Amino acid sequence: MGAPAARPSPRVGSARLARVPSALCDLTGRVALITGASRGLGAAMSAALAAAGADLILWSRDTRRLTQHAHHLQRATSRRILTQSVDVTNQRAVRRAMQSAARAFGRIDILINNAGIWGGDAARRLNRRTWDAVVETDLTSVFFVSQAVAPIMMRRRYGKIINIASTSGVLAIPEGAAYGTAKAGLFHLTRILAVEWGPHGIRVTGIAPGVFRTDMTRDLFADQAWYRRRRGEIPLRRFGEPEDLAGLAVFLASGASDHITGQTVVIDGGASLTF
Repeated sequence: MGAPAARPSPRVGSARLARVPSALCDLTGRVALITGASRGLGAAMSAALAAAGADLILWSRDTRRLTQHAHHLQRATSRRILTQSVDVTNQRAVRRAMQSAARAFGRIDILINNAGIWGGDAARRLNRRTWDAVVETDLTSVFFVSQAVAPIMMRRRYGKIINIASTSGVLAIPEGAAYGTAKAGLFHLTRILAVEWGPHGIRVTGIAPGVFRTDMTRDLFADQAWYRRRRGEIPLRRFGEPEDLAGLAVFLASGASDHITGQTVVIDGGASLTF
């Protein structure tokens, strides 16, 4: 008996191929909620999603900066934008804000869990108050915000949840016991939620940035000796800028990544390869 005949490859016309990249990453009609959206990585990712066509729900505790950022985005993109002052560690406040946002837009298709704090200290000196604050903000809140948005996504049988982890979750960074442990937990939380919520059409992925130039890392960049030494060890010979997350955030939020779930993508210029 001979081998089965090979199935012919589907033919795709050149005109359709030309439309594929832009169409797959088009977020027109989608609604995205971004936590920690007033500055740094959150501000950059929200700008990228708005440029790709998404309407936005922006959360932060810094009302002044959040309002300024929203006004800038509205002038630049004309998207619908709702700003909400939300403490993501307050589960009751999260649920109220989520319900209000869902009523305003009728849907929430994308969630980026970006809110986080550093709280670094040597393990021997690390106190309970700092440990609890970091773990509650960087890990526990991600679970409860995701849990609050899940029913909204499940009703439409579609959703994208993107958790912002860190390479500190896979590397043993000195003075990063609380932060690194919380971010390591995000890697596994992402996998668990992907398995449980995949049958409901929800894709859960993560982004693990290396050292990016933000308010959180200002002290690091002020140390010129450290800056020059570490930059020379990075294969791409530069640190990340918030805008470097734009393409990856849009990709994971869009239809271009619809068959990806449970994965966390490292974006660090290759720095973790040489740590």
